[in-house]
Amino acid sequence: MIHRYYKAGQKLDVSGLNQITVLVDRSETELTEIGLNEWRAGLEGPPHQHAAKDQIFYIVSGEGVVSAGPDHFPVSPGSLVYIPAGILHKTEVKSEIPLGYILFNVFSDFDKEGHASFADHIKKVKEVRRSQADTGQSDVDGAEKLIKTDKNPKFFKNTLEGKVYDFGSNSTILLLDRTETNRCEFVVVRWPVGNKGAMVAHKEKEQTFFVLSGTGKVTVANETGEVKQGDVIFVPRNTPHTTEAGDTELVYLCLNSMITESGDASFEEMYQRIAPGRIERWKRGDHSVGE
Repeated sequence: MIHRYYKAGQKLDVSGLNQITVLVDRSETELTEIGLNEWRAGLEGPPHQHAAKDQIFYIVSGEGVVSAGPDHFPVSPGSLVYIPAGILHKTEVKSEIPLGYILFNVFSDFDKEGHASFADHIKKVKEVRRSQADTGQSDVDGAEKLIKTDKNPKFFKNTLEGKVYDFGSNSTILLLDRTETNRCEFVVVRWPVGNKGAMVAHKEKEQTFFVLSGTGKVTVANETGEVKQGDVIFVPRNTPHTTEAGDTELVYLCLNSMITESGDASFEEMYQRIAPGRIERWKRGDHSVGE
């Protein structure tokens, strides 16, 4: 079971521009990578893009502006930005403390940019990032070439606002639908005090939880861990898991990295298909594994 606190992990320095704390490495997953990315105070970060991964930033400290294509998003703790693969973007820090965000990477294919680990990736791109920062240009030697994309950036000032889906034991707020991204889906999950969900497993996606508030327990396969604010939990594909809230409401972000094609064209379609059965199993206290 991958269960880590968001400030604890391998530290990677990117040419003095930013520091990344590795939370879930690409070597541990099929298509997912998670880190805490902290840009130093006063920095105007390098303009760059990624040809083979979508990114989601959830801001945890500092203030600044994230530019994505023609859009400029003012960010502060609690806000979230989606950057599709192929979109030119950069980060500017407007606070006297570093701008920190949980970085969710979802790769477009299993090659994962041709880099074996997060550390290997940084080793190979850090000098390019330094050159991009120094020149203010994205098209420096060694940089990824701009590609066309039909996906658009999205910005959320408040992640608790969105369409709510009731699963009986918990509710889910949809932020990013699979139709809006290249290979992911992003939701907020809320568990009322004391509620425990039915056991589920997903054949088409791996999941990452980042706890925003509350306490509780998460079970992945045969392991159960106590979770709290700031914890990161990774759930591999096809692995039974469930959640139980403690004596306060448990709220977490949930990244769904889509590994294989799904028979459901959207989150709405998936919900209509599986929710009735999941709610019924939860009401009966059925401990069998379902969707």
